[in-house]
Amino acid sequence: MKLRYLLLLLLLFPFLQLRSQPEGKPAELIALSYNIRFNNPDDGVNAWPNRKAAVVSMLQRQLPSVFGLQEALSGQVADIEAAFPGYGRVGVGRDDGKEAGEYSPVFFDKDRFSLRRSGTFWLSQTPAIPGSRGWDAACNRVVSWVILKDISTAKTFAFFNTHFDHMGEVARRNSAILLLHAVDSLAAGIPVIVTGDFNAIPGSEPIHLILNPDDPALSLIDSRSLSTNNAGPAFTYTGFKVGGIPGEKIDYIFIKRISVVKSTSVLDEHTGEYYLSDHLPVVAHLAL
Repeated sequence: MKLRYLLLLLLLFPFLQLRSQPEGKPAELIALSYNIRFNNPDDGVNAWPNRKAAVVSMLQRQLPSVFGLQEALSGQVADIEAAFPGYGRVGVGRDDGKEAGEYSPVFFDKDRFSLRRSGTFWLSQTPAIPGSRGWDAACNRVVSWVILKDISTAKTFAFFNTHFDHMGEVARRNSAILLLHAVDSLAAGIPVIVTGDFNAIPGSEPIHLILNPDDPALSLIDSRSLSTNNAGPAFTYTGFKVGGIPGEKIDYIFIKRISVVKSTSVLDEHTGEYYLSDHLPVVAHLAL
């Protein structure tokens, strides 16, 4: 099965002839992943219009160099774009490859990075077909990605952002395999950051596949495991209400070919009664 996915991806995404990284000053950056919860009017007091300003303010205070969001509908993507006019954005709606359905967009600082290449593929048996749904998934799922070059240091890296299915066990397993082969094909030889809501707790099959130490050529590393400076709770999914449900860790920042993680944090900012989303943002300060 792995060979089948690899061959498919090599056909879809021609191999990148990327030069080795230049010596010299390391490129430090802040990566962030955040499931902002889709704009659902039924959320009442927690509907997007009531928390948009707080989410935007939090993101602006963090000043991420590059960040991935999950569950963002087109109007929410527009709201974030308006709040970050100096940032580029890559990503499309998962339902039609245009504006329909949730995005898993990537935002990056245009003053600091030049965009070398980008795209979106679907987590399905036909990843190049917009709107395709994979295996036993309840929803269409995508990965949006960029390859960026730091203008000042000439360091190049890849950033992938995704949201695995919340229902399909087969879909999550095969999504992990597909993602790993995509990273291997698209980002050969350069540092990699992978963000997302994986709907999978530590030790589950998808996370085991992603972190598999027996397959170092394909596997990734949880950035939190490389840092001795970790802040915030161990969980990332909370529901909106503070203290309402036991939290679980299902949101991650994975890395590859990055050995320095200066710090990580899970941000538990709230109003006293509610979090800003039903997930908490994950942040990693990295040096390439």
